Amino acid sequence: MIYISIGSNTGNRFFHLQKAAKLLKERYFKDLKSSIILETKAILPRGTPIEWDKPFLNMVVYGSYLASPEKLLKNLKQIECEIGRPQVYKKWAPRVIDLDILLWDDLTLDTPYLKIPHPELMNRPFLLHLMAMLSPMVSIPIINKTFGTVAHNNPNIKDCFLKSFTLSPKLVGIVNITPDSFSDGGLYCDVNQATKQALQLVSDGASIIEFGAQSTRPGSSIQPPKAEYARLKPVLDNLDQHMKVGDIKVGIDSFWPDVILNVLEHYNITWVNDVKGDLDDNTLKAIASNGCSIVIMHSLSIPPHRDSIIPGGTDPVSTVNHWTEKNISRLLALGFDKSSIIIDPGIGFGKSLYQNIWILRNIEALQSFGCKILVGHSRKSFLSSFSTEFVFNRDLETIAISSALHNKVDFLRVHNVRDHMRFFVAQAALRNDG
Repeated sequence: MIYISIGSNTGNRFFHLQKAAKLLKERYFKDLKSSIILETKAILPRGTPIEWDKPFLNMVVYGSYLASPEKLLKNLKQIECEIGRPQVYKKWAPRVIDLDILLWDDLTLDTPYLKIPHPELMNRPFLLHLMAMLSPMVSIPIINKTFGTVAHNNPNIKDCFLKSFTLSPKLVGIVNITPDSFSDGGLYCDVNQATKQALQLVSDGASIIEFGAQSTRPGSSIQPPKAEYARLKPVLDNLDQHMKVGDIKVGIDSFWPDVILNVLEHYNITWVNDVKGDLDDNTLKAIASNGCSIVIMHSLSIPPHRDSIIPGGTDPVSTVNHWTEKNISRLLALGFDKSSIIIDPGIGFGKSLYQNIWILRNIEALQSFGCKILVGHSRKSFLSSFSTEFVFNRDLETIAISSALHNKVDFLRVHNVRDHMRFFVAQAALRNDG
């Protein structure tokens, strides 16, 4: 078994780890498994610039590899280059990505270019900790002690990380810049509060932040495009530099063409979430030509109304599937490809409580379209079918639904990223597939 460490402490660290693990699995390790992710302090010698003191995200992946260690090293360097690490760099400087071979079964190798086991393995408590969690009975060549024993006897292990994360699922953090959204209305109307919340959600482990400046709760008043954009613009301005350098990925939740086109012109966003599903061809072409993804959500009315639902005698899964097929065909004709189309079944929009549950039970039906799937179920009213908690206190129920869905969908759109991440880290720690 070959063990590889992956680390990043600059740019969108989480995305860099995700991309490195994805490329390793696609190209070289079909059986690749991974540890959880640990945020750790940078290890720096005295005299290094203070701006180099940036915390790392670190993880270990492992699997079987048929070629030579030298060939694997060359392949790792190629992945580093693709993700953005320069070929020439200063030692100890912040790095976009760092891939190192830690261990190769019981092989010992000492050449000018490659040493196995990795020479710093015993000096990195967080690596010992991750290796012990993955394989406590594996012996370390040369010293002939197991990782479990070495980590247990290392006094620095208890302080070896600041936070923990997991690669999967990908969480979409919700920031509603509205006074009247159903569970957090008014909390982030202030520009600085909205900015702070977005950065906090990224720190908590969100893969993308989605801003909504238009409440779509039942009974809400639809704001005109100018008012919606006036709410969005100052927050996007605050985050503009973060978006340009890739520190944060941002999506917008909007159905107004004027708002979407303005945002596309001025900001580097990742996707547009169209909850109405009636954007004109020119707007959709503009989204596609900007390299943005589109989230298409099934809905019957915005805002939703309890009397406007899929007819009771109709299978809601078939209805959503038929709608999805029609919309994908249209989007492909307008310049999108399947990799940039994300399907959202629209939980809470045009469905009864029971239809929502039935759709979630059968969410795999959407996988046949070959597009990514997003589910936005956080704190929604269908949870009242089995819970009497107030809207703002439904995170436990939301996490339970997320747990049931996360291996079946690509994105979970949630309010509480921090507690989701805590939950999924605990699961991943037992599964060894973080």
